[in-house]
Order: sequence, then C-alpha cells, then structure tokens
Amino acid sequence: MSYITRRSFALSLACVVAVGVAPSFVSRAHAFGLGGGTTTDVKSQASIRKLYSEFEAEWNKHDVAKMSAHWAIDGDHVEPDGTVAKGRDEVVALLKKQHASVFKNSHLKMEIRTPWIMSDTVALVDGVYELTGATLPDGTPIPPRKGMVTSVLLFDKGAWQIEASRLMIPMQLPYKSKTPASPADSTAPKPE
Repeated sequence: MSYITRRSFALSLACVVAVGVAPSFVSRAHAFGLGGGTTTDVKSQASIRKLYSEFEAEWNKHDVAKMSAHWAIDGDHVEPDGTVAKGRDEVVALLKKQHASVFKNSHLKMEIRTPWIMSDTVALVDGVYELTGATLPDGTPIPPRKGMVTSVLLFDKGAWQIEASRLMIPMQLPYKSKTPASPADSTAPKPE
C-alpha cells in the first residue's frame, strides 16, 4: 500500500474510531491497560511510549530539531487554541517560535495513558500533559497548563511517526455542575 493510501486509510480509521463506529476490520485494536494484545502490539506500545518519553526530554532541553523529527513529513499538529501546523516544516516553525519565546523556560511532563494499536502500521494514542514555566512575551508567568493529547501514529520505515496530534485543555461546560474525571482515573487533569 502506498504511503498516501496508507495515510488516508489511517486518518479514515481514526475518524471511525473517534465517532465510536467500529467495523470488523478494527476489531483487533487493543487498548493497553485494558488487556489483550499480540507480541507485535506489545512491541509497538513500548516503541510509542519511548517516542513520547524522548519527546518530553527533548522539549525540556528545548531541542526543536529532535522534537519535530517525530512528525511524519506530512503530519500535522493542532494547539488547544486551534492553531494548526500542517506538515513537518510548519511544526518546526511553530516549535521554534514557541521555544524562542513563551516556552523557552518551560517544562513538560507527559503520560501516555492508552495506546490503541489499530494495526501493524496505525495507532491511536491518548495521554495527558502538564506544562509549567511558560511566560507571556513580557515575562509574566503563565499558570501551569494541564491538558490532554490525542494522536494518530503511523509506522513507516521502521519507526512510529506522529501523523496527527491534537491538544485539548478541559474546560467547565456551562450545562454541567462540574467536569468529572474518568471513574477509573482519579488523576485526570482538572479544569483550570
């Protein structure tokens, strides 16, 4: 299968999973921590966790070249405010701008909670993050930011790469009295 066809398939598959419709061809997907998985799935899970561990360390060293190398050439990234970086070059530009200013003294802590191994070449990843040490352009400290990350990863040329990354900051919904954490997870990020 060509890279473009595989990418289209992966993004279509992620959309299907995101809306909760699981056709028979995704029935082998396993969420680690919930049980199941083949030997290949276990290796993929370890590789994905390593990728995010490296990304966290690279962020904390402000090494934009190494951070951005985790994205596929045509991968994208969406910030919580809706800013979109399409393609690795735009991801590089966004990270350079951020780490030269508001994030230059920041510290990132990430935890990958659920890597869904959809196939040998596609994974859907959910996790949480906390960012501290960010400042406004005038140097005013920004309170710690807690949020969630969801990414689609593709396995290509022997490595997992980020194809689509989405950050979200939980917020209080006006029709709910409070935003509950998952019953199985008392450490989910709280709204700020």
